[in-house]
Amino acid sequence: MMYRKLIIIASLIEMSFLIFLQYRYNNILDLFPFIGVLVFFIVLSYFLKVQLSKKRREIAFFLQTLFLIFIPIYAITTLPQYTYESAVDKVTQNLEEPYVVNKEKNTLIEDESNEIKKGYMFSVEKNSEVNSYAFDPWTGNYHEVQD
Repeated sequence: MMYRKLIIIASLIEMSFLIFLQYRYNNILDLFPFIGVLVFFIVLSYFLKVQLSKKRREIAFFLQTLFLIFIPIYAITTLPQYTYESAVDKVTQNLEEPYVVNKEKNTLIEDESNEIKKGYMFSVEKNSEVNSYAFDPWTGNYHEVQD
């Protein structure tokens, strides 16, 4: 069945896209549940070939198609304004060369409304002085973190 192959190919393409977004935004996005759904679709498409009646198969393919449309729209509309690289550029734009940026882990940050969410954390080393920053990728706000 052609639909089954299209669902599998579309799921693989979307999984690749979501993994790329996770990498590009330094793993602050909560897209892993969607990757799990896409893996489930691949497995389900394989078993739909023989296990269900024609009507149930059509319903399953319809629901899969809806999710395949919804997932990238959701992912794109919830993307932060800043990638990790653009966050580093914003913080270091007023620094003179030379400086070194040390990539650190993601961190939980609190915004103006006391909401806790994920953000970027990195250190900038200039003339053997190290400053660490927490950056909110949705708003572009950042502050220096005291060690």
